[in-house]
Amino acid sequence: MAAYFAELPKTIVVEGTEIPINTDFRASIAFEELIQNPQLTDESLVSGVLDAYFDESTAPMLAQLCIAGQSEALFRAIMDFYRCGEPARPAAEKTEKRAYSFSVDEKRIYAAFSEQYGIDLYSIDYLHWWKFSSMFSSLSDTTEIAKIMHIRTAEFEKGMTAKERAALRRAKRVYALPDLRTEEQREDDFAAAFASAF
Repeated sequence: MAAYFAELPKTIVVEGTEIPINTDFRASIAFEELIQNPQLTDESLVSGVLDAYFDESTAPMLAQLCIAGQSEALFRAIMDFYRCGEPARPAAEKTEKRAYSFSVDEKRIYAAFSEQYGIDLYSIDYLHWWKFSSMFSSLSDTTEIAKIMHIRTAEFEKGMTAKERAALRRAKRVYALPDLRTEEQREDDFAAAFASAF
Protein backbone atom coordinates (compact mmCIF):
# COMPACT_ATOMS: atom_id res chain seq x y z
CA MET A 1 0.00 0.00 0.00
CA ALA A 2 1.32 3.46 -0.93
CA ALA A 3 2.34 5.79 1.87
CA TYR A 4 0.50 9.01 1.17
CA PHE A 5 2.00 12.24 2.46
CA ALA A 6 5.04 10.37 3.73
CA GLU A 7 8.07 12.33 4.91
CA LEU A 8 9.86 13.99 2.02
CA PRO A 9 13.29 12.62 1.13
CA LYS A 10 16.42 14.22 2.54
CA THR A 11 18.80 11.83 0.79
CA ILE A 12 19.33 10.12 -2.54
CA VAL A 13 20.23 6.44 -2.84
CA VAL A 14 22.90 5.41 -5.32
CA GLU A 15 23.62 1.69 -5.63
CA GLY A 16 22.64 1.15 -2.00
CA THR A 17 24.59 4.17 -0.70
CA GLU A 18 22.42 6.80 0.98
CA ILE A 19 23.75 10.32 0.41
CA PRO A 20 22.41 13.50 2.06
CA ILE A 21 21.33 16.10 -0.52
CA ASN A 22 20.46 19.79 -0.14
CA THR A 23 16.66 19.68 -0.31
CA ASP A 24 16.02 23.43 -0.07
CA PHE A 25 14.26 24.85 -3.13
CA ARG A 26 17.14 27.24 -3.79
CA ALA A 27 19.51 24.31 -4.51
CA SER A 28 17.24 22.84 -7.17
CA ILE A 29 16.63 26.26 -8.69
CA ALA A 30 20.42 26.66 -8.92
CA PHE A 31 20.61 23.18 -10.48
CA GLU A 32 17.98 24.04 -13.09
CA GLU A 33 19.71 27.29 -13.97
CA LEU A 34 23.02 25.44 -14.36
CA ILE A 35 21.71 22.75 -16.69
CA GLN A 36 20.00 25.42 -18.81
CA ASN A 37 23.23 27.33 -19.36
CA PRO A 38 24.79 26.23 -22.68
CA GLN A 39 27.91 28.34 -22.05
CA LEU A 40 29.18 26.25 -19.12
CA THR A 41 31.99 23.78 -19.64
CA ASP A 42 31.37 20.20 -18.52
CA GLU A 43 33.70 20.75 -15.57
CA SER A 44 31.93 23.95 -14.49
CA LEU A 45 28.52 22.32 -14.84
CA VAL A 46 29.41 19.30 -12.72
CA SER A 47 31.22 21.44 -10.15
CA GLY A 48 28.22 23.79 -9.88
CA VAL A 49 25.76 20.92 -9.49
CA LEU A 50 27.86 19.27 -6.79
CA ASP A 51 28.19 22.61 -4.96
CA ALA A 52 24.42 23.20 -5.16
CA TYR A 53 23.35 19.80 -3.88
CA PHE A 54 26.17 18.48 -1.71
CA ASP A 55 28.57 19.66 0.99
CA GLU A 56 32.07 18.63 2.02
CA SER A 57 30.80 15.82 4.23
CA THR A 58 29.45 13.95 1.19
CA ALA A 59 32.60 14.40 -0.95
CA PRO A 60 34.17 11.04 0.08
CA MET A 61 30.93 9.14 -0.75
CA LEU A 62 30.61 10.86 -4.14
CA ALA A 63 34.27 10.20 -4.97
CA GLN A 64 33.93 6.53 -4.01
CA LEU A 65 30.87 6.11 -6.26
CA CYS A 66 32.59 7.77 -9.20
CA ILE A 67 35.78 5.73 -8.73
CA ALA A 68 33.57 2.62 -8.73
CA GLY A 69 32.10 3.69 -12.08
CA GLN A 70 28.74 4.73 -10.63
CA SER A 71 28.64 8.29 -12.00
CA GLU A 72 25.68 7.38 -14.27
CA ALA A 73 23.75 6.02 -11.29
CA LEU A 74 24.57 9.19 -9.34
CA PHE A 75 23.33 11.31 -12.25
CA ARG A 76 20.06 9.33 -12.37
CA ALA A 77 19.56 9.72 -8.60
CA ILE A 78 20.10 13.49 -8.82
CA MET A 79 17.65 13.73 -11.73
CA ASP A 80 15.06 11.63 -9.85
CA PHE A 81 15.30 14.00 -6.89
CA TYR A 82 15.08 17.07 -9.14
CA ARG A 83 11.98 15.63 -10.87
CA CYS A 84 10.41 15.12 -7.42
CA GLY A 85 10.33 11.35 -7.80
CA GLU A 86 8.32 11.56 -11.03
CA PRO A 87 9.42 9.44 -14.00
CA ALA A 88 11.21 11.15 -16.87
CA ARG A 89 8.77 12.61 -19.36
CA PRO A 90 8.51 11.11 -22.85
CA ALA A 91 10.82 12.73 -25.41
CA ALA A 92 7.86 14.33 -27.21
CA GLU A 93 6.93 16.28 -24.07
CA LYS A 94 10.50 17.37 -23.42
CA THR A 95 10.50 19.50 -26.56
CA GLU A 96 7.62 21.63 -25.29
CA LYS A 97 8.20 25.37 -25.12
CA ARG A 98 9.71 26.65 -21.90
CA ALA A 99 7.08 28.37 -19.78
CA TYR A 100 9.33 30.05 -17.22
CA SER A 101 12.87 30.82 -16.13
CA PHE A 102 13.68 31.21 -12.45
CA SER A 103 16.24 33.92 -13.24
CA VAL A 104 14.02 35.89 -15.64
CA ASP A 105 10.80 35.41 -13.66
CA GLU A 106 12.18 35.59 -10.11
CA LYS A 107 10.14 38.64 -9.05
CA ARG A 108 6.93 37.33 -10.62
CA ILE A 109 7.35 33.97 -8.87
CA TYR A 110 8.07 35.74 -5.58
CA ALA A 111 4.92 37.86 -5.98
CA ALA A 112 2.79 34.82 -6.84
CA PHE A 113 3.94 32.86 -3.76
CA SER A 114 3.37 35.90 -1.58
CA GLU A 115 -0.08 36.53 -3.06
CA GLN A 116 -1.34 32.94 -3.10
CA TYR A 117 0.42 31.28 -0.17
CA GLY A 118 1.56 34.18 2.01
CA ILE A 119 5.14 32.90 1.68
CA ASP A 120 8.07 35.32 1.39
CA LEU A 121 10.57 33.35 -0.69
CA TYR A 122 13.34 35.86 0.05
CA SER A 123 13.12 35.53 3.83
CA ILE A 124 11.95 31.94 4.32
CA ASP A 125 14.75 29.88 5.86
CA TYR A 126 13.84 26.60 4.22
CA LEU A 127 11.28 25.05 1.88
CA HIS A 128 11.71 21.52 0.54
CA TRP A 129 12.11 21.45 -3.25
CA TRP A 130 9.25 18.98 -3.69
CA LYS A 131 6.89 21.27 -1.72
CA PHE A 132 8.04 24.32 -3.67
CA SER A 133 7.61 22.45 -6.96
CA SER A 134 4.06 21.33 -6.08
CA MET A 135 3.11 24.85 -5.03
CA PHE A 136 4.67 26.37 -8.13
CA SER A 137 2.80 24.03 -10.46
CA SER A 138 -0.46 24.84 -8.63
CA LEU A 139 -0.27 28.62 -8.89
CA SER A 140 -3.61 30.17 -9.74
CA ASP A 141 -4.32 31.36 -13.28
CA THR A 142 -4.93 34.79 -11.76
CA THR A 143 -1.24 35.28 -10.88
CA GLU A 144 0.89 37.26 -13.30
CA ILE A 145 3.42 34.44 -13.72
CA ALA A 146 0.68 31.94 -14.63
CA LYS A 147 -0.71 34.33 -17.24
CA ILE A 148 2.76 34.85 -18.74
CA MET A 149 3.48 31.12 -18.74
CA HIS A 150 0.23 30.61 -20.64
CA ILE A 151 1.25 33.21 -23.23
CA ARG A 152 4.68 31.63 -23.72
CA THR A 153 3.23 28.18 -24.37
CA ALA A 154 0.05 29.18 -26.22
CA GLU A 155 -0.37 27.84 -29.76
CA PHE A 156 -1.81 29.72 -32.71
CA GLU A 157 -5.12 27.95 -33.24
CA LYS A 158 -7.38 27.57 -36.23
CA GLY A 159 -10.20 30.04 -36.10
CA MET A 160 -8.12 32.80 -34.52
CA THR A 161 -8.66 36.15 -36.17
CA ALA A 162 -5.74 38.07 -37.65
CA LYS A 163 -6.09 40.52 -34.76
CA GLU A 164 -5.94 37.73 -32.15
CA ARG A 165 -2.90 36.19 -33.85
CA ALA A 166 -1.12 39.57 -33.95
CA ALA A 167 -1.91 40.19 -30.27
CA LEU A 168 -0.58 36.76 -29.26
CA ARG A 169 2.55 37.25 -31.40
CA ARG A 170 3.22 40.61 -29.72
CA ALA A 171 2.68 39.15 -26.24
CA LYS A 172 5.03 36.25 -27.02
CA ARG A 173 7.73 38.72 -28.11
CA VAL A 174 7.30 40.80 -24.94
CA TYR A 175 7.60 37.78 -22.63
CA ALA A 176 10.05 35.68 -24.68
CA LEU A 177 12.73 33.80 -22.74
CA PRO A 178 16.35 33.48 -23.84
CA ASP A 179 16.73 30.73 -26.44
CA LEU A 180 18.21 27.81 -24.52
CA ARG A 181 18.39 24.06 -24.94
CA THR A 182 15.39 21.75 -24.60
CA GLU A 183 14.96 19.70 -21.43
CA GLU A 184 16.10 16.58 -23.29
CA GLN A 185 19.26 18.33 -24.53
CA ARG A 186 19.97 19.65 -21.02
CA GLU A 187 19.61 16.19 -19.45
CA ASP A 188 21.73 14.56 -22.18
CA ASP A 189 24.42 17.24 -21.84
CA PHE A 190 24.42 16.93 -18.05
CA ALA A 191 24.69 13.14 -18.25
CA ALA A 192 27.60 13.40 -20.70
CA ALA A 193 29.31 16.05 -18.59
CA PHE A 194 28.88 13.96 -15.46
CA ALA A 195 30.31 10.86 -17.12
CA SER A 196 33.32 12.70 -18.56
CA ALA A 197 34.17 14.57 -15.34
CA PHE A 198 35.11 11.46 -13.37
